[in-house]
Amino acid sequence: MVASTCFISDKWEPSADIKDGDKFNFIIVGAGSAGCVVANRLSEVKTWKVLLIEAGGDPPIESYVPQYDQRLFGTEFDWQYKTVPTGRTNSANVEESIDWPRGKMLGGSSGINSMIYFRGLAFDFDKWYELGNKEWRADIIFKYYKKLESFQDHKLLRNPKIRDLYGLNGPQVINTFNWTDEKVFENILNSYNQMGLQIHDDLQLANLLGAGLSRDTASNGRRASTATTYLSQIQHRENFKLIKNAFVVKILLDSNSKAYGVVVKYRGKEIKVFASEEVIISAGSINSPQLLMLSGIGEKKHLESKNIDCKVDLPGVGKNLQDHIIIHVPIFGSKPRAQNEIDKYLGVALYAYNRTGYLAQPSASHIIAFYSRNRKATHPEFQVHLDLSDKNSSYAKSIFSIFKEPIYQSFSELTEKYDSFVFRFNLLRPYSRGNIYLNTSNPFDHPLIYANYLEDERDIEATVEGIRMLTGIVETDYFKSIDAFIGRYNWTKCNKYKHNTYDYWRCITPEIVNTIYHPVGTCAMGPDPSSAVVDSRLRVHHVKGLRVIDASIMPYITSCNTNGPTIMIGERGSDLIKEDHGIVERIEDRSL
Repeated sequence: MVASTCFISDKWEPSADIKDGDKFNFIIVGAGSAGCVVANRLSEVKTWKVLLIEAGGDPPIESYVPQYDQRLFGTEFDWQYKTVPTGRTNSANVEESIDWPRGKMLGGSSGINSMIYFRGLAFDFDKWYELGNKEWRADIIFKYYKKLESFQDHKLLRNPKIRDLYGLNGPQVINTFNWTDEKVFENILNSYNQMGLQIHDDLQLANLLGAGLSRDTASNGRRASTATTYLSQIQHRENFKLIKNAFVVKILLDSNSKAYGVVVKYRGKEIKVFASEEVIISAGSINSPQLLMLSGIGEKKHLESKNIDCKVDLPGVGKNLQDHIIIHVPIFGSKPRAQNEIDKYLGVALYAYNRTGYLAQPSASHIIAFYSRNRKATHPEFQVHLDLSDKNSSYAKSIFSIFKEPIYQSFSELTEKYDSFVFRFNLLRPYSRGNIYLNTSNPFDHPLIYANYLEDERDIEATVEGIRMLTGIVETDYFKSIDAFIGRYNWTKCNKYKHNTYDYWRCITPEIVNTIYHPVGTCAMGPDPSSAVVDSRLRVHHVKGLRVIDASIMPYITSCNTNGPTIMIGERGSDLIKEDHGIVERIEDRSL
């Protein structure tokens, strides 16, 4: 522990005392990036009784400390999902599957992510709108971003364009980390500039093309998850109740396919709680389709194969899974930074004193680059994140621990001799689609996740070409000055190809593909119930009183990190409910 808990973390109230048969107007399942937003906004209506149910508990202290952003992976605060090995990809990964960490606590994945905040592009949301989702025009969506944001980077706010772009009074803190590696950051940004990428103070303002530092959901050396921003402030509302460590096992449907409550495993027994108006599922892109299927809503053939009575045949449940893949592109050289053990001990003292020092910044740098194969493109195809590590750094070795022994061993030896730059190459708009299936009818069994990365040949082609463009960075002045070289994956299948050629990357890419933790789309929004799960007002097709409000409703993944768009979905979804219940006018007739 780096400082007293009260210095860093919020004070959370105990779980509410509820009993079998309790009634509410609205029940929300999942206190994650969207669910906390929905709970806050619905409980603004004092005549509505709102219940929020979370499977996890309070965020631990590690959730608040930026440097510990990945320490909760694989713990009780993570659902610990894994993809199903298929033999088509990931042969070089340990167990030939991929870990899919998802937050299991108040704040959900906004409590364990890297805190990077982007909105996405009008280009992204225009595609949603063109599918027939009329409530999701880009101009409407960007009004909700301004509603949710509390932009706090005062240096950037001196720029009137940035000041006009962001919201200033919303619940969600948006800021920029104070980094201790300014010189090496400057060198890397200059290298991107030599490659033809323009450097920007704010990439969102530049339509996500170029390079720069990200905006972040953090402030004053502390993570700002939706639990700390939206949820903590409403704990004492009289019309709101929160229960934690409570697992929803089924949605209750009557004979007219109306949702009227849920079954919850809570404090060692199953109870039923009822909703007079609506049940809202905000459990995320894995748990939301799982809960729908367990409740008899999904593809009839699949449900019957698990001995579940199909109450509503919706074949799109669990389909349309999209994610941003990453390919680790390791580059080795000398002296990206020089942080010694004394600096680290001083950093602990600084953090305890005033939340500064290395603990007040994430484990990975937030230098971001966006680019496309077409230099005249108006939107990006690729995004690149960057991890920096000194030689002998345990963090550098941990990056490669996801790979089998030949690769891990060779890269471990290199990290002992050289400083490392691990570029995390990200394909932004994949064509490949995956699926979520039930494993069994037991709600406590993890579902089967078929990511199906790179199944579409267009994804492989784009990825390889994008990586080859990226590796040109070793020819820039800074990387030449440190004698940088691209690390080679020691993998028998691909060792026959000349390093850093098209054929080499074409071979190794499917073997090492991984996730950057952005699964979306499994309860997709659209007008056609033969493929979509919810309509444009997020109501589940053919079911009354049931909505899904989380990242799973995205018909297409956004061209950026998905936490910001998920918070926006929580805001827009909350207003759709208020509109439908006559609390507010439709946004076309009012201002936010």
